[in-house]
Amino acid sequence: MKINPLKADKFMEMNVFMQKLQIKQKACYIEQNGSGGPIILWGMYPHRGNEIAHMWDCLMETVIDQDFLFCAFQVIDWNADFSPWKSPAAFGDEDFKGNGPKTLQWLMNDLIPELKADYGVDREIYLIGYSLAGLFALWAAYETDIFSAIASCSGSLWFEQWDEYVLHHQIKHESNIYLSLGGKEEKTKNPVMARVGDRTRTQERILRNDPKVKQTTLEFNSGGHFADAQKRLVKAVKWLLECT
Repeated sequence: MKINPLKADKFMEMNVFMQKLQIKQKACYIEQNGSGGPIILWGMYPHRGNEIAHMWDCLMETVIDQDFLFCAFQVIDWNADFSPWKSPAAFGDEDFKGNGPKTLQWLMNDLIPELKADYGVDREIYLIGYSLAGLFALWAAYETDIFSAIASCSGSLWFEQWDEYVLHHQIKHESNIYLSLGGKEEKTKNPVMARVGDRTRTQERILRNDPKVKQTTLEFNSGGHFADAQKRLVKAVKWLLECT
């Protein structure tokens, strides 16, 4: 079943043909590969250029034989909408406003019910993200029991008080969780962001001891934070789909 055409526009980016759905000022781009399978949610910026097309092309090169529904959703303010709580700026002068709980409520109350109503209720939900969206994806698994797979690629685990948060919380739903990091990311002069290597290794150890985590892995990629983001996300999707 496809999204009701009265509620969705058609979106064409290069050779990618998707349904575009607008829910409370957030744009979503949706495509089914095969039939059935999990719903994979990708939190991202408002798209620039051919970013969505590049992501879809990478998926089709890597997991074309897998069944899944792909949904890219775009937040309005990256630092605000993906930060789980308020925190001072780690670089530049823009503080983190801590609107992550509002984004999570939107996923739970608006987007996911809409997708299940139009594409089938009996589907697992995966949440994937890169950088701050990767932190958000992991945080969401600690806050709600609706996600059965998480990918936090180059996740911003340097975030203020994240190390304290994970010591006092457990994953809410039986999940497979993928972590990755660029090998150069912790080699920075920024003392806050330099925490990311140790924080990510510690996160993997915590997840291995979490009773709700079925499988987890930490993969190091070559390069820094901004290298091949979509390809790193697709590697995560491949691993998660092969866990099932």
